[in-house]
Amino acid sequence: MKPLFAFVLASSLAVASYAHASPADDIRDQVAAALPPNLGVAHVYAPPGLTKVDSVEIPAEIRAGRPSIKVISRGRVVWVPVAIGPVAQVAVATRALAAGEVVADGDFSIESRAADGGPAAPAASLVGATITHAVGNGATIASKDVTLPPPLPRGTQVTIELRRGGVRISGTGTLELSARPGQPAAVRLAFTKTVVHGVLKAPATVVVGD
Repeated sequence: MKPLFAFVLASSLAVASYAHASPADDIRDQVAAALPPNLGVAHVYAPPGLTKVDSVEIPAEIRAGRPSIKVISRGRVVWVPVAIGPVAQVAVATRALAAGEVVADGDFSIESRAADGGPAAPAASLVGATITHAVGNGATIASKDVTLPPPLPRGTQVTIELRRGGVRISGTGTLELSARPGQPAAVRLAFTKTVVHGVLKAPATVVVGD
């Protein structure tokens, strides 16, 4: 029974591995391995008919852009476009986001990856932004996919959270200059009239310090 069980287990693992892998994944892995650390594969535009990858020929010099990579599949040559871009901290949707939805704090995570489809949206300003183009679960949120919330005007009353190590002190104040969530903000404290500098967090809190 043991040899039979081992054979069944090995066969199951092989089938699972084959089912999980795809030609696009295979091409992505091989191209990514040839890239310098500051570049990554954003997308592999594998044609629908590509079902098997025999080999991938990586150009001697490969850079950011959308080069066509030579792939040998079942003895024939297929040229597959691959989007390559700089690796950066980008916002990635943690669920499918429909047009018209307002982005909440838990709707995205920050990851290091190469983005495709234009500049990535500024992650620090995403909370409160409105989705203009549907974004799939796991996709990078691009600037073209959202309309950022309008900046709060000068004189807006905000909550101020002062952080020093483990100490947290809350107070109120007013914005000295207009600011958008995620951006630096100058605030005049209500009691001391002192101007402090921090970062505006949605919807109307300025964090000063750590």
